[in-house]
Amino acid sequence: MSISSVNAGEQSQNYDILAMFFSVPQKCQIQIMSYKLLPLLFFIFPGLIGAAESEIFKLNGSPVPAVVAKVNGVSLNSTQLETEFIAFRMRTQHQGEKISASEETLVARELLKAEIMKELIAQKARSLNIKITADKIDSEIQGIEDKFPSHTAFITTLAFQRMNMKALKEKIERTLLEDALIRLKIAPNVKLRDGSVKDFYNKNRGKFAKPVLYRTRHILIATISAPKNLEDDLNRKKGLRMARMINNEAKLKAEEVFRKIKSGGDFIQLAKEFSEDEASKQDGGMLGDLHPDSTLPEIAAVMVKLNEGETSNIFQSPFGYHILKLDEIIPSTLIPFEEAQSDILNILMKRETQSLFKKYLIDLENSAKIEIFI
Repeated sequence: MSISSVNAGEQSQNYDILAMFFSVPQKCQIQIMSYKLLPLLFFIFPGLIGAAESEIFKLNGSPVPAVVAKVNGVSLNSTQLETEFIAFRMRTQHQGEKISASEETLVARELLKAEIMKELIAQKARSLNIKITADKIDSEIQGIEDKFPSHTAFITTLAFQRMNMKALKEKIERTLLEDALIRLKIAPNVKLRDGSVKDFYNKNRGKFAKPVLYRTRHILIATISAPKNLEDDLNRKKGLRMARMINNEAKLKAEEVFRKIKSGGDFIQLAKEFSEDEASKQDGGMLGDLHPDSTLPEIAAVMVKLNEGETSNIFQSPFGYHILKLDEIIPSTLIPFEEAQSDILNILMKRETQSLFKKYLIDLENSAKIEIFI
């Protein structure tokens, strides 16, 4: 596992919200803030079933002291660090990686650095008399909880990560203090060079090209999968025979429809009559304007080989047998500068804000008294 991913993850959490100040309407801010905090919880939600964590927070086998750092005399306790460490470990597991025992202390120190910076930011915000109301914090919590299937699942996930409601409120408050500090001290100083938006557009034209799209219709004759979880061998064999019989009938039906098409039948009318894709059949099998990455790989592979007006042979996907018709190839076009201008402005404003905020944090760190005990 790369330790640099610790910093990358923290940087993303710190700065993703910055785009909000320039491109997102005020009414959307609560929802976006919730999504900023959600990864701390959702990365662990799928893995709740399993062994509980050790009651004592240890790194590489050694117990962690109760106070892991002091920032201008304010103690950061091990519970805060443990919460971040568990969340980070779950994220790495979700990405197919694993923290080795020998890496634990190094990872924890990197996470602690991020916690120290958050504490510095909160202290600075409070010194500027920035306050976050209880109603605002409660609204953020509700926005997070609404993403869970139940209140029990929400509370269980918090507990699994060594976090209670009080700790979550403190975390949300610090996040909101950071946002407010950026709006107050950083955003007013963000300035862009004249012509920078146009220069970005000219240097990155490839990023503003709409991809080639394929206006596609299909007729689907559905198949089924044989049941796999039947313990009784006789029933399993019966299920397999039944699935094979149904799928053979589906293949024969697809072949019959294909013969009608080849005999001059109208594809749209045949789709309305025979297709088993309820979402598209009444529209003559219309799938819409597709990019190869936006549809099933089996459909994409056939679609890109067709000429306009051409109909495919029968092919199969996990959903059944398909017959495809390509109505039109919509060529790639360049998005005009006028349409892209506001998006580019948001990108450049976000970058500049990040740069200024990094410098601001360095100044805060250099003027602070910081003690680390791990």
